[in-house]
This record gives sequence, C-alpha cells and structure tokens, in this order.
Amino acid sequence: MVKVTSEFISIGCNRTAHAACWGHDGLVAFGADNEDKLEDVALISGSADYTAKVWKKDNTGKWINSATMEGHTGAVETIACMRAHFIETETDIIVTGSSDGTIRVWERRIVDDGSALSYLPNSRVPILASGHTDKVITIYVYQSTTKEFKKVHTLQGHDNWVRDLAFATYTGQGNESINNSFKKGDLMLASASQDKYIRLWKISPHVPAPTQQQQQQQEDNGLSTLLMGHDDWVFSVQWQKPYMATDASGERRFVQPMRLISASIDKSMMIWSPEPNTGVWVNEVRMGDIGGSTYLGFCGAMFSPNGKHIVSHGANGSFHLWKDNSEIEGENNWSPKVAISGHFKSVESLAWDPKSRYLLSTSLDQTTRLFAPWNRTVDGQNVSTWHEMGRPQIHGYDLKCLAFIHDWQFVSGADEKVLRVFDAPKSCVESLACLTGDESLRENIASRPVGANLPALGLSNKAVFEGDVAEEETDVSNGLGAHAYTSATPEALAEVMQHPPYEEHLLQYTLWPEVEKLYGHLYELISVDVSSDSKYIASSCKAATAEHAIVRLFNASTWKEIKHSIDAHALTVTRCKFSHNNQWLLTVSRDRLWAISEHREDEIEPYKLVAKNKAHARIIWDCSWSHDDKLFVTGSRDKTFKVWARPDQTIPNWVCVYTGKCDEAVTAVDFAPDAVDGLENGRILLYTTENSQQVDKWTLWHEFDQRLCHFGVVRSLAWRAVTQDRLLQLASAGEDHAVRIFNVEY
Repeated sequence: MVKVTSEFISIGCNRTAHAACWGHDGLVAFGADNEDKLEDVALISGSADYTAKVWKKDNTGKWINSATMEGHTGAVETIACMRAHFIETETDIIVTGSSDGTIRVWERRIVDDGSALSYLPNSRVPILASGHTDKVITIYVYQSTTKEFKKVHTLQGHDNWVRDLAFATYTGQGNESINNSFKKGDLMLASASQDKYIRLWKISPHVPAPTQQQQQQQEDNGLSTLLMGHDDWVFSVQWQKPYMATDASGERRFVQPMRLISASIDKSMMIWSPEPNTGVWVNEVRMGDIGGSTYLGFCGAMFSPNGKHIVSHGANGSFHLWKDNSEIEGENNWSPKVAISGHFKSVESLAWDPKSRYLLSTSLDQTTRLFAPWNRTVDGQNVSTWHEMGRPQIHGYDLKCLAFIHDWQFVSGADEKVLRVFDAPKSCVESLACLTGDESLRENIASRPVGANLPALGLSNKAVFEGDVAEEETDVSNGLGAHAYTSATPEALAEVMQHPPYEEHLLQYTLWPEVEKLYGHLYELISVDVSSDSKYIASSCKAATAEHAIVRLFNASTWKEIKHSIDAHALTVTRCKFSHNNQWLLTVSRDRLWAISEHREDEIEPYKLVAKNKAHARIIWDCSWSHDDKLFVTGSRDKTFKVWARPDQTIPNWVCVYTGKCDEAVTAVDFAPDAVDGLENGRILLYTTENSQQVDKWTLWHEFDQRLCHFGVVRSLAWRAVTQDRLLQLASAGEDHAVRIFNVEY
C-alpha cells in the first residue's frame, strides 16, 4: 500500500492585479500560473483562455469546477461579484470584464462578495462600476424589467487607465466632519489609476435640485476626495471589510470601517483614513521597500477579515504579510511576518545537496532559490514547515540548470552561455543551522565569507569578508560609508536569521558569493552535472549542429576546461548524468540518441565515448542512473520510458530490458529504490520491480493524485535521502512555476 501526501508547495502569485483574494473565512486564494492556489469558501477565477470558472467543494471536500462562463473573445481581466441578501428570492450576480472590451453579467446562487459591484443606496437595485483604458469610470444600474444593466453616468477625472475599483457602504459611524460629507447609506467608490492618484466618489440616494452654483460644482461628477501620495501607478485599492458590532441599544449591525488600502508599483502600500477632527483623508501608514533593490513593487493588497493583518503580492510573485500589534485602535504598530514565496516562471531544474539537507531550484524567473525545513517548538509541540531560506542567485538571464559540486557549492547555467560557481557564505550556513536545528552544519565555516553583495552594474555576486565589515564601520565613522552596491551593508549580511527571511531579506541579504566562471559554450546552456567525487563538471548547450552539440568537461579543482570534450550527438544534449560511482557519463539528446562515456585515468581525456544508441522515436528529455549503476532509464517525447541494462559486465554494452508506455510525453525521470516518471501533463507515476534480478519486469506502483501534481510539464524530479523507515521524499519542478515535495509512505 502506497500513500502519497503533499509535504510542501512553493509557487509565486501571478504578476497581475486582482490575482489574490482574502475570503471572509480567513483563507487566501491566489492565481498561480493557470491554477488557483489555496482555497476559499467559493471562488471565481478568470483566465487568459477567455473563460471564468466557479469553484466549490463537493461532499468529499474536493474542490471542483461547478460552472464555466464562456462568451468572451479576450482574456478575462477583472471580476466582480455580489452575494444575494435573500437566497430564496434573489440570485448572486457575477460580472466579468475582458480585454475584448465587453462586460458580461451572470447569475448564480451562493458565491462570495466582491468589490466593484453593490446595491444602490437604500435599495435592492444592483449598481455596477467599470474602469477603462479611456480613463473613464462608467456607472450602470440594473433594470429589473429588461434584466439588463443600463449605463446611467460616467465619472471623469483620472488622467490614465483606471486600474481598480472598490465599493463600500457608509454606515454612519464617522465623526462630525465625515458625517457632513457622507450620509448613512451612501455608497463610497474608490478608484485607483495609473495617473498615481486614488479618487473617492460619493453616490447618494437623493440629491436636491441644484442651484446654478451647485450645478457648476457637479462637474466634478461626485468626486469627494483626491488621495495623493504614491509616486507611480496605483494597481490596487480595497476597503477594510465590514464587520458585525453591537451598538448601545444592543442591536447588532454591520459597521464599515473608514479605512482604505492601496498598492502601487512604487514599492509601497498605504493605509488611508480620515482625520478625526477635520475629516481630511490622510496616509495613516506606509509600508514597503524604499531601498534601491531590484524589487518591482506591488500588484495588490488586502485586509484580513478583522483588519489586523495585511497581505500584498508583488510584481515578482512574492507575498508580504504585516500584523498590527497595537492594542489601541489607530496606533498602527505594524510589523512584518513570515509569508509564503515561490517562483513566478517555469522552474527548470532542482537538486538536493549531497546530504539531502536542503533543496535548490532554478527558474526562468532568473533566480536560484533555497528551500529547507524550519524546525521549532510551538506550545510544547515540535513543528516543522518548509520555507524559502535563501536566494543564492539573482541573475539577469533565464536560468536553466544547476548541480551541486559539494555540500555548500553549486554550479548553474543560464541563457548567457557561462557557467557560474557559487559558494555558501557563513551567514547562510549559520542561519540554516539555527532554523533547521542541525548544528552539524556549522562545521568548517570559519574561513567562509560573511555574505555577498551585488555591484550596481554587474551580474557577479562579490564576497564580503570579516575585514570588510570592520573597514565599512571605519568608513562610516569617517563619513565615507557610501558604496556602489545594490543590496545590503556588510553589517546586515553578518546577521543570523531567527525565522525564515522576508521577501526584502531574500532579495538583499541571502546571496551567495560567486567564486568562478566557466567559459566555452557558444549558445544558451541546457544541462550541467557534477561527478560525485566533485572532480568533473559536464555541461551542454543549445545546438543545431554536431559542432555545438558537444559535452564540455571542466576540472572542478582548477576550473579549467578539459581539452577533449565528448562528441557523440548531432543536436542539443538535453541531459548529462554521471553515474554514482563516476565510472560512466550518460548523455541524451534531441537527436534521439543516448551516449555513454567511460571514465579513464587520463587527465587529458578522463571520459571516452564507448557506446551510443538511437533509443527513441522522438527527443529524449531526461535520464537517470539506478542507485547501484546497473541500470539507467530514459524518458522521451514519444510517450515511452525505457530501462537499459548491461548484460555482460565486462563489455560496455547496454540493451533495453523494458519499455513503459504512457499517455503523454515523458519529460522527467529519476531512480530512487524505484523509478519515477513525470509527464508532459503534470502527472507523476511510480514504477517498481519485484527485485533487482528482475529488471525486465516493471509495474505501475502508484499514480499520484492529479490534485497533488503539477498543472504543466514536469521539468525535473529528485529523490531525497530520508533516514526514516518506509518513507521517501520526492521533489519536483514544473512549468506551472511550482516546486513540490511529496511524502511517499510504503
């Protein structure tokens, strides 16, 4: 009996406004690639496939697609929804806006409520506001006779695209100044724009006949307040959620807090509220990043249901969480808290360190990320959760591959054609030891640099040593502390983390120093691997001819390229794999061939081609050696994987002993004690053999639940060495931006 559970999922939020929502039940839902991550009581999602979908739980607790709304001819860019007050007699209204320039209105029962859709004051008549690229806000009112929304008004004032809208109903609990501007039941409409401003509009149930002077004033189209403070586009605006309260008479009623949160690409979030004495709306608190990092700002921000927390998502897929620790309302004692993080583009490769203590992944988002467990005690209970603990590499090119040289050193390849070698700084090692509780990590760290800094005009992380910290302190005392680095000061680099880092910390304080560059390839790098004795590095690049399809070898001690490369293929080599005993180097290619080179005691030509075979009908995506190096497996676009064995151990000749057929292309394979396949549609399959002597008989051991798997191509698989009996852990990387870790109990 096999039981597979999800241990960890890391994935970034989509880099668009309105990609996340905090539900009334406290759960946060967000869009990640083409899936909706986490859950909400009821969820509506819009997609680039021109559709919107409604999700709900069935009787077993599984989330299913309960309805699909089709009709748009462009991507669904925005959604608003409004829950019915009386479910028996009314229907929920869902509105979708699309890049095709149309707005569609749908009816459904029992979904969640939203932003730019409300009821006319003191009525049951729905009102809809829509913002456009023509800078205008259009107001529609529902006509019960025709069951259509009719355009009744336009609000003009913004000088650029209207990015977000949010309705709230004034409940009359404000001060005297606010009560003079708003009456109980008035609608408050907040609009955010690329013109850097936020505007507050008032929609009243009744307006007396205007005098001539008032008529002139009405050219402001109901504008109540103009909020200025952001320095760049404002992407998001949201009211704090209303809550139930008991008034002096003992009656329970809804209260709408007079607080508004905005998020901007200027790297800041602001909370706005009216001053008690004057009623003037002011910036109550500002949060975000004011440094010169590469951080790109915020796409959205939202309050928790009780207003004591704020979560935002950034243009690099990151989440930021703040908590208000103040005991008195209005003190605004906000502090950052640990949040989730993940890649925001396809994850191309991942690898466990040689002792399986932490995991590295590389992505087309141009970052290499480090994941490890945070082991701690909470209320007397041992708790272990996985987090992103570092970002060793932030690059200027899309990253494609990585491999460990030893416990604290790795090599990565990108589209820039250069291999880069990184070594862990002391601060990273000590922080991991502190957070994981593994004190053995602290061995031999005295000579390591404190950390790394990225020069303003460079791609190479420069090491910072203890002496640099002392020198920096001296320079500061002499008024010479300015330096041309985009990240952290040496003092900050020396700090040991007591909790998983925040996004700002990951961007600036967790880089690894670059120790070497390896040149030779003429095109974008595709694959890299390192022998288990850390002597040799093998790499390949994109190739359309045999001249460039060579596998280059580097000496990992001298960092020099070995003169004799491996010339076995005619097209791109998609994967290089050393055997565990370093006796063999296996390569697979787009030319449908696998090739094996044998190790020799020759420094000039340490590996020599001894066998190759046209193994598949289509490109071979991946390969892997068994734990004893007696077998290897290849996976191909022809929807098969093949197991190869060496019948005669005295002859370097391998034959196919088993062919497994799948429904989709096999894009990733890896041997543990058993073989595992990743498919083009995100599925993961486990295959096993009865014993090591029956290598020609493999059976499907387990197919992962589709809900646990990737929603795109599986790019890489890697087993973790776990000491616990009858438990395996498998890490996977996918085109859906996700890094996943599975527990496999058997």
